[in-house]
Amino acid sequence: MDIKAISFDLDGPLVYMSISVEQYLSNIYEKLGFHFGLEQVSAVYKEVHRWWKERFLSGQPRTHEAWIEYNCRLLEGLGAKGDLQGLSERVLPFWENYPESGNEKLYPEVKGVLRKLREKEISLAIVSQRPLPFSLKSLRKHGIKEYFKCMVSPEIAKAPKGKLSPEMWQFALRKLGVAPAEVLHVDDNHEWISGAKQAGIQPVLIYRKGTQSSTFDCVVIHDLTEIFELL
Repeated sequence: MDIKAISFDLDGPLVYMSISVEQYLSNIYEKLGFHFGLEQVSAVYKEVHRWWKERFLSGQPRTHEAWIEYNCRLLEGLGAKGDLQGLSERVLPFWENYPESGNEKLYPEVKGVLRKLREKEISLAIVSQRPLPFSLKSLRKHGIKEYFKCMVSPEIAKAPKGKLSPEMWQFALRKLGVAPAEVLHVDDNHEWISGAKQAGIQPVLIYRKGTQSSTFDCVVIHDLTEIFELL
């Protein structure tokens, strides 16, 4: 069957941050008057992010209160004192501005590939674990919002486990107006693409780190220009 649509994860396939999350957190805390070492921030972030992922995969929604708890756990783990709830509220706007202040970059081939796909009349979508406002900020920053027919996040799709929830893919398919076999999904996370595969969508792993692909049980590309070989 001909491919009529392609969905993309945002982080990895299309964009990347020029500084790490850990460095970004360190910068935030500096602005709030805290001076934590990068190694300390990295260790606490790893632990709290593990908790966050387990919480997310258990089906609990990513509410405002959940984000506050996430930031409270980070601050508590780092040994911050004072009103951690209030500090967490102050941290949230920095997260929302990560695409800008984290100096997010667009991979060099992306705009050309998106333009050619649109010329081929292939519908495009963003299917990301990010909250929708974060995705919108990135697309607007890089001037590529116009290429996408829809954007899908766990919250708007009512998909409690994100890409591991059937609801995520059913929502995307309805928005695109296509059958599962007519869609490719491009992602850089092998765990997430298993959800697409279970939904009958052909997953494509983008592996920018090298040329070895024998360990993966799906189609592998190394930059987006190779997508045209699959059409």
